[in-house]
Amino acid sequence: MLAVDIFLKKIEEVSNQSRQYTQKRKIVALLNKSEKPLTIPGICKKVKLSVPTGTKLINELISDNIIIEFGKKETDNGRRPSLYKVDPEIAYCIGTVVLLKGISFAVYNLEMKEVFSMQDENFILENTESCLDEVVRFIQEAISKSGIDPSCVLGMGMGITGRVNSRTGFSYNYFNFLEGALTDFFSGKFSFPVHIDNDTHVLGLAEQYFGEAKNIKNAFVLNLSRGMGLAIIANGELVVGEQGFAGEMGHIQFAESDKLCLCGKRGCLGTEVSGYALEQNFQQQIEAGESSLLLNQKQATQIKYKDILKAATEGDSLAISLTHNIGFILGKAMGNMINLLNPGVIIIGGEFVSAKEILIDSIKSGMMHTGLQLPLRSCELIFSSIGDDAASKGAAAIVFRSLQLI
Repeated sequence: MLAVDIFLKKIEEVSNQSRQYTQKRKIVALLNKSEKPLTIPGICKKVKLSVPTGTKLINELISDNIIIEFGKKETDNGRRPSLYKVDPEIAYCIGTVVLLKGISFAVYNLEMKEVFSMQDENFILENTESCLDEVVRFIQEAISKSGIDPSCVLGMGMGITGRVNSRTGFSYNYFNFLEGALTDFFSGKFSFPVHIDNDTHVLGLAEQYFGEAKNIKNAFVLNLSRGMGLAIIANGELVVGEQGFAGEMGHIQFAESDKLCLCGKRGCLGTEVSGYALEQNFQQQIEAGESSLLLNQKQATQIKYKDILKAATEGDSLAISLTHNIGFILGKAMGNMINLLNPGVIIIGGEFVSAKEILIDSIKSGMMHTGLQLPLRSCELIFSSIGDDAASKGAAAIVFRSLQLI
């Protein structure tokens, strides 16, 4: 039996075999979520099986190379019982992230350790059939290069920019020309299930399961890169909203300027707080006569927000000032959100993490201007520590979460 069969095989009738499948699913899920290996009596107790029944099922899973022995339990006397865990290499999941500029792919084993990754930073997202074909080709090429047998893949999670309904699998900003759901399209191209969600939501999942929001009941995870989005964790659950659109903080009417947003409205927060805004502000300041060391490397119109953030960390005065100003405006907006939902922690993720030393004080200063003192005192501001693979890890977590493996 393949490990994927335990979770992906459809059980349509009530029988002794179907009950055993269900029980085996519970055993594998328990061991995969457990922080330490367990004994057979310990497994049976947690999944509520008799020791004889549990022993039989566990031996079958061992015979199928799904469960492996992992040492002996330390005891004061007598025979030491064996400890068991799931073999992390018997199945995999894929995390793919499709952004406005760039696409990434990663394969993870059952311990959520990356075994392969691939990126295309020259990819440009467009709402066209040719772009969709390009995404499919990229994933197919990545699977081939990974060397992973597709029959051992439990599924693929995909984070994509724009409005996404994770429940129905529809993407409303990109690839919305399909007659059916985007998940159905991709599932038809590959031999495993596909799940999608907004790129900010998958970043929130990464923080919830593997990062700073682990074991935190109420948290904000801000995705601050070229655009801006917010993942809200309330009472331990990711808030997605009625149609999956929750967290579009960049479109809150907060900014004092009259800048036109990409959504077609004016005054959106994202026109003041985002990588796109940082680029615009930089160009405006250069046109007004300001100088920057970046001009020794590129023309102002060629300078991207990542360049500006890097320059800020290296001491460029203009880059520091612009980044600091974005942090203050963001802090004022977050202060209002703190008043509304009283989170215990705010996690800043995305490309702006690279400038955290410049941002942290300016964000806190902005929060002081709008936030109430009591909720401010109980809210910690921190920056993501997961790393560059946070979004792809969160996308893969969609699959593991759906199968109760994390």
